[in-house]
Amino acid sequence: MAMNPLSWIGPLALPRLALLLNHVVASEPVAMAKLKAHVGRTVDIRWTSSFVPPFAAWLSPGSTSADWAPQPVRLTITPAGLFEVATANGATTTPVGLTLTVHLTAPWTLARRALQGERPEVSIDGDAALAETASWLMKNLRWDIEDDLARWLGNTPSQVLRSVGESLKEALLRWRPDAGRRPGFHEAKR
Repeated sequence: MAMNPLSWIGPLALPRLALLLNHVVASEPVAMAKLKAHVGRTVDIRWTSSFVPPFAAWLSPGSTSADWAPQPVRLTITPAGLFEVATANGATTTPVGLTLTVHLTAPWTLARRALQGERPEVSIDGDAALAETASWLMKNLRWDIEDDLARWLGNTPSQVLRSVGESLKEALLRWRPDAGRRPGFHEAKR
């Protein structure tokens, strides 16, 4: 198995992503209350991917799509109703409460779906009550970026940034990357 040359990013980004996740959860007291019912349980997040980056052949010869998927993550639910990244030595002793498997597609497809307000495909396996809570969190939690920016920059700059972001989103949704293709031209399947 070829090693993903970008594998060093995960351990650096994971604590920051956990902080962002906790920030979003903490902004919704109902979410924290739902998670408090599952204190000590773990959530494993696994990734599957059918995408191999175009530069993979020269960056990591012999790599497959599984080599480019992020490493699995284990989160533990704390007494505060937040998440904590499970340590390597504690990860094997705690039973898994839930496994979320996220199917990743090409980055441009993920970006387009995100701009349209869609989420990637996720399958949930494990404890039914925790699965219901995870499903509720995925459906109802949203990061209010404008509110966070308003705390740092003030209301007017955050509203300007929001309108610029919405304009950019609309422009990207109107743009079609395949608009200039010739009829009958098809990409080769991998």
